[in-house]
Amino acid sequence: MAKKNNFYSDSFRIFKKISKKIVDSELTDDDNIIENALFFAIGIEKLLKGIIYDVNPLYILESPDFKNSVPLYYGSLINDKTEITKSPNGDVIAFHSSVLRAATFSKAILDNKNTLMKLKNARDIIVHHNYKNLEIEELKILLERDFYPLLSAISAEHNLGGQNNFFSNLHSKLARKSSTLQNDVEKQIKLKMESASAHWATLKGSSTFDRKVGEARTAELLKKVFAYPAECPSCKNYGVVYTAPLMEFDSYKNEMVQTGLETKAFKCGFCTLEVADYKELDYLKIKPDTKNKDKIILEYKGDLEVLENSK
Repeated sequence: MAKKNNFYSDSFRIFKKISKKIVDSELTDDDNIIENALFFAIGIEKLLKGIIYDVNPLYILESPDFKNSVPLYYGSLINDKTEITKSPNGDVIAFHSSVLRAATFSKAILDNKNTLMKLKNARDIIVHHNYKNLEIEELKILLERDFYPLLSAISAEHNLGGQNNFFSNLHSKLARKSSTLQNDVEKQIKLKMESASAHWATLKGSSTFDRKVGEARTAELLKKVFAYPAECPSCKNYGVVYTAPLMEFDSYKNEMVQTGLETKAFKCGFCTLEVADYKELDYLKIKPDTKNKDKIILEYKGDLEVLENSK
């Protein structure tokens, strides 16, 4: 394994402790689950920053400009301090920005983006809100089902020696525990897809079927601000992805700016497929098509009276 930065070594220490907790079946009460979910989120954020740091250390800084970054990273090389900041800002980017930036360079991160955002949202509740707002069973699933395959994929892609560095050589036990729960996800998705496909086949075969109804309904839903089109994995028509904006403070503009989108759910107006679970969204690779929204609205717009008459 190649030499890695300190963000990696910090994450290794955290993941090893969580691995032992999972294998020893210590996630039996709410406090243990919450504590380990928080550590999982901290470890992931450090891991994401490690991946970004390897590409370019400047990319983890909130203020990566020359005057600010030089004293932070190259202080020993400075001879003339005229063009540098006297009190540099060493603050780094937030969790969601780390996900978005790391996904630019990592397929494993991109493929598990919704899972990572789910973990980020849980971390935010643990740190900033009341525990009663948490879904404890979902946190347990994140740890027992998603912890191992997520980190295994990242380790394999970035040559991080996960068997030892992440899992303390407990990988086979972690894999067994995760695999029993992974089957549930695949079954759920298979059943949803079969149901939606059967509904679509029946609908198309009906003498009263009017495609314009589905098109008009979809066009209307897409008019919402953070709704975007995406091809339905079941019927291959365009459905609607519901998203939420990801915001970050821009130190240059001195204001909050949108840096990306978090996928929340998918709904198809043709076959009625609906997906809201983060793991199912990742599994089906449902992503908002932000570029073609207006084009799809125009294509599906049709005669809106059709929609009114169908109600």
